Amino acid sequence: MILLNSNAQHIFWLGRYLTRIQYACGQFPFLENEEALQYAQAFCLPAFDASSLNSLLLDAEQPSSFHQQFQYAKDNIQDLRGVLSAKAYAELNQLIKNANANATYICDVAADCHDVIEAESEDVFLFFNLGQNIEQLDRQIRLKQDHSITLENLDKIVDLLAQIGWDRLDRAWQKLKLNPDSKNFYHFSDHIQNLFEVDI
Repeated sequence: MILLNSNAQHIFWLGRYLTRIQYACGQFPFLENEEALQYAQAFCLPAFDASSLNSLLLDAEQPSSFHQQFQYAKDNIQDLRGVLSAKAYAELNQLIKNANANATYICDVAADCHDVIEAESEDVFLFFNLGQNIEQLDRQIRLKQDHSITLENLDKIVDLLAQIGWDRLDRAWQKLKLNPDSKNFYHFSDHIQNLFEVDI
């Protein structure tokens, strides 16, 4: 299947949002104030300790809340109706049908959605996997976590993208691979975004 760039972009962002939700779910509830403050500062969130960060993640009005992040993921799923298999689309719709601001429920559904997408076609999985690993690398750079495995995964993904015509990522990728910092990460992310917006 040959994906339109707009569809590839929706799949990419779905991978990012689901990965973001799953990581936050794995940390929630934050118990240590220092750890919570580090997380909040890394993502520019208006929280100053574990209690305020937990409250923010549960506040459906906050852009960084579980509810809002899951809404972004749902929007991307709706935009993929003609791309995903009928079975996958039906499964995803069933999973998200009754989603609400309950953090535990959203965490379970995010993991289930993740499993459904991973079973789709190679092209769908490629851009989904790209989104997953870009989200992980973004977080790892922000929180100063080990990113060696993520870089290895992205190296393979960039090679696969080149095989389908996305070869203009290589220069920016080489810079990021050699020096994985915020500047090179955003430079590489901009290149990805540009390729979504133009015909290859």
